[in-house]
Amino acid sequence: MEKESNVFIQGRTKHLLSRGILAKKLTLLGFSQTEGYEFLIDVYDDIINLNQEIIPEEKINDIISSHLASSYNKTLAEQYLKIEEWRGLRKPIWILIAGAIGTGKSTLSRRIAGELGIQHVIGTDVVRDILRKILSEEVVPELHSTSYCAFQSLKPIYSSRFDEVILGFDYHSKYVNLGVDAVLSRAEKENVSIVIEGEHLLPAFFDEMILSKPNVLYITISVPDPAFHRENLSSQYTKEKEELLANFDNIRKIHEHLVNETQIRNLPLVETIKGESTTSKVRKLVVDKIVSMISSQ
Repeated sequence: MEKESNVFIQGRTKHLLSRGILAKKLTLLGFSQTEGYEFLIDVYDDIINLNQEIIPEEKINDIISSHLASSYNKTLAEQYLKIEEWRGLRKPIWILIAGAIGTGKSTLSRRIAGELGIQHVIGTDVVRDILRKILSEEVVPELHSTSYCAFQSLKPIYSSRFDEVILGFDYHSKYVNLGVDAVLSRAEKENVSIVIEGEHLLPAFFDEMILSKPNVLYITISVPDPAFHRENLSSQYTKEKEELLANFDNIRKIHEHLVNETQIRNLPLVETIKGESTTSKVRKLVVDKIVSMISSQ
């Protein structure tokens, strides 16, 4: 144990070798912390047997990659190396996770950000609340309403071509997306990675140049089963629960609107199905995006 404590990894900084930290890096590839820790037993022995006090990070990654290739497959090994190369280069990635209320996007966003080491995680509700301080209710009443009741703030609509709930939601969301644009502009100036999540992230409000950037990943989370969606609303919220359930039909309309807008533009759609891991589906999209970013440079 004393010998292990004197082994350091030299990358951008020098830090103590930790099997726990190495195991956490594997979660993006689908390993649980326990699975990663167990996999790294032999890896750890190989590293210690080098009998070096300071080992280059590239050497550590090569050893882990070699074990991944022999224990699993070459693709997994290559993905690990690409992800670690991305971490080293600190190339920014922007992950936009859309979805109606109750689809689990907030929890998912925090988890993915943690696995990637991304410090900036912003919900569009925060952007909306900031805008409410700047833009008064008299100027934009729909912004000061809930997304699913914003239509009540609009002037009467005398046309069967428009669903009032969706029209109200679009008006409500377009102001929020102006704030999101400002956040992304700031992220670009500072060259940082960011995860933004929220129901307001309608693809129609984004410039095509943003969505087509090689470092941008837009994902919509959907819950195909309305009963499961309602169940999520019941379990995830407390103070607003009764109001959300009372307006479930409107929330469901917004859900379908987001799904349709995503499908029209051929953007990634991840379905949350009971008994399946939504996180693993999103992880795959994130890994594919990072591999694509590094491979194309």
